[in-house]
Amino acid sequence: WSLSRMLGFWASDKKEEPSLASALPYFSLEVLGIIHGFFEKNDDVPLFTHDKRKEMATKYPMVHLGTLERFLIARDYSVSKASQMFDGYLEFKKVVNTPGFSEKAKKTLGEGRRNIVTPMGRAKDGTDVFGFRMCLITEEMLNNADSVADAAAWTMEKYLQRTGPYRNPRVTVLAPTNAIDNAPNIPAHRLIPILRALSKKLGANYPEFAQRIVIFPFPWVGRVLWEMVKLFLDPKTSAKVCFLGGSQERHCDPDETMYELVEKDQIDPLFLKALPELKSSEPVPNKTNAESDK
Repeated sequence: WSLSRMLGFWASDKKEEPSLASALPYFSLEVLGIIHGFFEKNDDVPLFTHDKRKEMATKYPMVHLGTLERFLIARDYSVSKASQMFDGYLEFKKVVNTPGFSEKAKKTLGEGRRNIVTPMGRAKDGTDVFGFRMCLITEEMLNNADSVADAAAWTMEKYLQRTGPYRNPRVTVLAPTNAIDNAPNIPAHRLIPILRALSKKLGANYPEFAQRIVIFPFPWVGRVLWEMVKLFLDPKTSAKVCFLGGSQERHCDPDETMYELVEKDQIDPLFLKALPELKSSEPVPNKTNAESDK
């Protein structure tokens, strides 16, 4: 088989005109240019067939094409807007890589089982699963929403580094709404500022990461809150949110429909369970008035 036939086979699955860039999105333009030099003239394989991708790659020749593609998609293939977005990400990346940022981020998100972000296994569609426990958000986090958003973005940056350039970073986020014992359990309507900060920071720096955001259990009264939250979400992000039913009792297993998306053994078994009581030497997390009066 010639190289052109091999690339044509790949592109036929993607339903796009074959090119070296579309066949090898995990390389930068600098590397692709070298590979392209080894082709024979009769192979007739162009380096690019998409002008916007070519323009973006020419501007950032050292960056993997798959990475640039995510920013192009997020900005509807406007190279100027995608470039502005990508430049902002590069500046943010410098911040999360400064000495001491990792330790600060870990402390901000919570230690051990009190971390609001939990990496888990794989969903049935192959995406990586992350848990987001809203009930673990403290008053201190609410008062420092931007710092929490930076820390959560740092988690995504570390995930991106682990994933590497040869695999598309895509995540399924599980966001249970149940309260759990020994957690702050701040009412959902008070969490809007921190959800807004998270959406803004993650959306600006890690576009096209989220495959699906699963909120469960979701009561009908929550529809009002959702309409409020949707106002500050990117339409592409809000379209990825799905809701599942189920019991709102503490520590209950999710509804069986959850396992149609993620196998049970791919979810941290302690994810929905009560937290251990804090030892006397540990600081008490902020609680709502309702929790404190119990």
